[in-house]
Amino acid sequence: MQEELNNSIENLADVTAIIMTNNEEKHLERCINSLKSTIKNIVVIDSYSKDSTLSIAKKHNIKVLQNEWINYSKQFNWGIENSEIVTEWVFRIDPDEILTDNFKKNIKNYLTNLSSETAGVSIIRRFIFLGKEINHGGDFPQKGIRIWRNKKGRCENTWSDEHIIVDGDVDYSNLDIIDHNINNFSWWIDKHNRFATREMIEFFLQKNREKESQENLKLSKKEKIKKDLKFKIYYKFPYGLRAFLFFIYKYIFRLGFLNGWQGFVFHFFQGFWYRFLVDIKIIEIKNKMFKENIDFKEAVKKDYNLIL
Repeated sequence: MQEELNNSIENLADVTAIIMTNNEEKHLERCINSLKSTIKNIVVIDSYSKDSTLSIAKKHNIKVLQNEWINYSKQFNWGIENSEIVTEWVFRIDPDEILTDNFKKNIKNYLTNLSSETAGVSIIRRFIFLGKEINHGGDFPQKGIRIWRNKKGRCENTWSDEHIIVDGDVDYSNLDIIDHNINNFSWWIDKHNRFATREMIEFFLQKNREKESQENLKLSKKEKIKKDLKFKIYYKFPYGLRAFLFFIYKYIFRLGFLNGWQGFVFHFFQGFWYRFLVDIKIIEIKNKMFKENIDFKEAVKKDYNLIL
């Protein structure tokens, strides 16, 4: 029996998955079931869920750590530092994501055959929206660093659009995962309202940085270009107009219309409505700063009760 158990463990990829949760009872069990026959360890970093998230994790004997939420990058980096990771590799996965059969079948051999110089692995994230995969209209399916050598990576210190940064080379794989959130559309709207607040904060933080941070230099080439386009070109256009042009670019020129009515809903709300919402929040904070003669951190604290 012990020999069978040892053989079973040896067949698992030497990876620890980090899952961040807050009231994720709808998704967590599906995510855990996707992982547990493929990788060695799973750690849940929870921000004091009030639903059955913790009981689901404990049912599967998953290690759970709890910490008060500030923002994604701070929470994730706290998780890395406190999880006592002993595997060679670390894997970032959200609770509403699952592994594909391709990932499960190939991950162990793939990691085993990587060069010792490789610090991070970029994988493919397939996104399901209203029951349909969004594979047109920009960077879909999305690619990004989700796997890295233990102690060689961390989450970029930012309030929005967080990426993993690594100390070393990046390998670009065909391993893929599926992002399929089963909450309703009202939840999606609420989530993006919160995201818009975070992006507004990052707009002011980036604007007030005197020089590019060293962290930016450790992003993958594609992620760095994307960030430069946002802050050096996109934000130069007038409020509102830039959101409309972004929607036209994604929906028309990047063929978002090929994803049917789901593609229109996604790109209208994510490409126009969301970006316009960010603009409105920026304008509100600027007006408060001007009228009350305060800096943006004080304005954000007053309007959103957030301490930066």
